[in-house]
Amino acid sequence: MKVCVFALGRTGLPLSLVCADSGFNVIGIDINEELVQQIKSGNLPFYEPGMKDLLNKYLNKKFIPTTKITADVKNSEYFVIAIGTKFNKYPERGSLTNLYKVVDKIIDIGVKGKTLIFRVTLPIGTTDKIKKRIEKKGLREGKDFFLAFVPERLMEGEAIKEEKNLPKVIGCYNNTTFKKVKKFFEKIGGEIVEVSNPKIAEAVKLVDNSWRNMRFAFANEIAFLSDANRINVIEVLRAANKGYKRNQIPLPGPVSGHCLGKDPYLLEIAFDKVIVRGFNSVWFYGRRANDWLCKKIVEEAKGKNILVAGLTFKQDIDDFRNSHSIDIIELLLNEELNVMVSDPFLDKTTYTRLPPHIDKNVKKMKFEDAIENADTIIFATAHKEYREINVKNLQKNIKKGVKIIDLWNIFEGKLEEVKDIKYIGLGRGDLR
Repeated sequence: MKVCVFALGRTGLPLSLVCADSGFNVIGIDINEELVQQIKSGNLPFYEPGMKDLLNKYLNKKFIPTTKITADVKNSEYFVIAIGTKFNKYPERGSLTNLYKVVDKIIDIGVKGKTLIFRVTLPIGTTDKIKKRIEKKGLREGKDFFLAFVPERLMEGEAIKEEKNLPKVIGCYNNTTFKKVKKFFEKIGGEIVEVSNPKIAEAVKLVDNSWRNMRFAFANEIAFLSDANRINVIEVLRAANKGYKRNQIPLPGPVSGHCLGKDPYLLEIAFDKVIVRGFNSVWFYGRRANDWLCKKIVEEAKGKNILVAGLTFKQDIDDFRNSHSIDIIELLLNEELNVMVSDPFLDKTTYTRLPPHIDKNVKKMKFEDAIENADTIIFATAHKEYREINVKNLQKNIKKGVKIIDLWNIFEGKLEEVKDIKYIGLGRGDLR
């Protein structure tokens, strides 16, 4: 079977290669010429374990990247749309312009007999609008074309493995379409979970991430409480969880990223009709609490020279999108402070480039060079290179009296008593 995947980003490229590995002939199409040429040359635009091996195995065989609408694109049985959609923070509405451009392009190609599978994050009800947009051309869903929403729920760093194994939540309008979509995903892997319609499937993606965001927000609120009451959040939560299966409270830390940073606000759009009661949802306030963490950290910084160590939203992955580190840097720059930044992935891919308005106003440095001049060091991401720091070597190279703000409690039990360091761990009010 022939499959065309629209957009070769962090969802589309892993999916394309897993499809090839599952026996499909795959055309991956993207408007970014530079990206496509990079993939054609055998180089990855970002890192995912196992993806390089699949690219080497299937490139120009069962996987063809292109920017053009080729005959193979037109002859594909399945169109999978994995284009990223940009959303602003609630109450602003994001734009779906790029998504609808792709939909219109697909209509131009010809959707008759095609199965369209949307694997993007969308406001609830968007698939219904896409269906109406196509049916205005005189076509009928379930007869002339087939439309489904199947949420992508991959974790960066696990995308290949999870694409093959995670349950696939499939929302269709009828059984005819469901059978076609089920046939596609059964070849890829993972349990098939049928839901009543695309609206349900759209909600699943947003509910997933809003729930995870809220769990982490609870831990961060306990961290703030612990700071205010001069107690140790780590001890509180470990004791609360110990042997008590009803509790699964995570340890605190920044909560951001392309999904957790926006999906709770996106879900809030669907909650508008309930807000007539006079207040927002619990997941909205959870997201607000996680956003507030950045402001709190900046207030803790001392001195003029600040180093932000770790710029990705999660440890050991290469993605700066919606990262809390970027928010922290913006707040520091607003205070007219001298900001140095360090990250092992910095400028390695398009996903690890700083926004232009930040890039020109910060000093990009190696960690070991930056720490010599820093008045405050903010460990914003728990990358392996920071987790493995030798404390004695760190003490030799830093300024006397430096303040270290450890957002992930990387140095728990290592820096509390070190001379000439003012150490603060998130929620470690007992250090005050």
